[in-house]
Amino acid sequence: MDKAMRYCGIYDFELLPYALGDALTWNVQTALRCLEAGRRVVDAYICIDPNHPSSIYQRGLVTSENCALFFNELFGAFGTHPLLGNIHLYASREEMLVRLREVSNDDPVNTEVLEDYERVLGQRDNADALNSYFIKYIYSHARLNRYHDEHGRIPLLVASRGCGPDIDGLMAGPFAGKRVVVIHPRLRRLDNGLAGDHTYSRDSDFLEWFEFVRLAEANHPEVQFVVMGRLQEKPLELLRRPNVTSLRALGLGLGHELTLMLRSDLFIGTSSGFAAMANFCEIPYFVTHMNPESCNAYAIPNGAERLPFAAPHQFLVYERESRVLLETLLERGLALPARNIAPAVQRKDVVDVRSFERDRAAMLAPHASTSRFFIDDTYADQETAFLLWPRVQSGFDAAVQGDEANARAVAQRVAHNFPRLPEKFSELAGLSEGIVPPPRQLAKDRLKRRLVHLMDGNILPHSLRGTAIHAIGRRLKDAVLGYRRR
Repeated sequence: MDKAMRYCGIYDFELLPYALGDALTWNVQTALRCLEAGRRVVDAYICIDPNHPSSIYQRGLVTSENCALFFNELFGAFGTHPLLGNIHLYASREEMLVRLREVSNDDPVNTEVLEDYERVLGQRDNADALNSYFIKYIYSHARLNRYHDEHGRIPLLVASRGCGPDIDGLMAGPFAGKRVVVIHPRLRRLDNGLAGDHTYSRDSDFLEWFEFVRLAEANHPEVQFVVMGRLQEKPLELLRRPNVTSLRALGLGLGHELTLMLRSDLFIGTSSGFAAMANFCEIPYFVTHMNPESCNAYAIPNGAERLPFAAPHQFLVYERESRVLLETLLERGLALPARNIAPAVQRKDVVDVRSFERDRAAMLAPHASTSRFFIDDTYADQETAFLLWPRVQSGFDAAVQGDEANARAVAQRVAHNFPRLPEKFSELAGLSEGIVPPPRQLAKDRLKRRLVHLMDGNILPHSLRGTAIHAIGRRLKDAVLGYRRR
């Protein structure tokens, strides 16, 4: 793309915070400046220099030893940028400056961005200058509000790059037929790894939220609550509720959470990082715990019920959080049309080891990285049986060969380690009682194992891995196992 179509956005973590809401707002602010300049994409220049690891807002928390970790946890947020071009990561500010000077040469738009950046670098001991830079490029919504007044819209955040397929699978699988309600009760004081005790006043009342979620289980069984953010901030009692899940507990990350918000029916949460995602997308929301400081950042009067660019069914709430208030907000949100219309998927309660791999593959959305979205006992039993199936089959082979002692030993060892399994795993129960499947079934299972091994790519030369020949092998394997990938 022509250089004249690129806008340089600079996020230097010595000047700007490691904070979700700020990163998301920066995405929208730089997208807006890009559009105002008549350009098409924003190239993000991100500096995590260990010699200059953190801003005045986070010194003492973010250091040269842990700044990379803080960035890694935040990276998915930058993937939601509305006009993202390239992302350039620098561990050296000097190297980033060299590159920025090259790309801004003979480019008045990016020269202005660079000069502004270099100007504040020369005033890093001046708190007022640092605050002014932060307010200009992130904190204040004044520019966003003016742009909306003139154009009737602002750039909106998008699915974090690469995370969409996994969320497709989640919505078509365990969340199918559910009203997905994203919640974010802020409980920072539970997470002693992020400090921020000066922000504890923004925390939620845990009892009000817990009671609200507990009662919703009976009153709204169709609702699946998804809590956002670090597991360290999530009370275990809340995570143990059957109508609550966390994408982090499923091995997914921040980018997946932000992407899920775009597909959910409702967001209810405090005025904090995830509320910024709600602000800049079309999900119906109720942002709670609003306060004068938030209104100042949003450049709206204290008590205003909506942001100037808010979509329908997006509201700000100042009333103190209570169970009754949260129930009222939920009822209002559920009165809106459902956004996920996929029919519910009936899960198996029994262990069917022969169909496990087929069923699992059927849930894998195109281009997705996982379909492992369950962490309950039912799924644990199914995957445990799947992993133990070769050992159980070896017990059958021993029984056929007349080695009953070995067959019983296999069954007893498995049952001893997994006492819940014999009740659900009929083949294991049969092996324990000396019952062996018919010879035809044993032969069929044995043949299938051999075919799968041959067509799994295990015997292919490395030069053929990932080629069309390997793909043909995968398709043959699918046919043998009897499933189709979505």
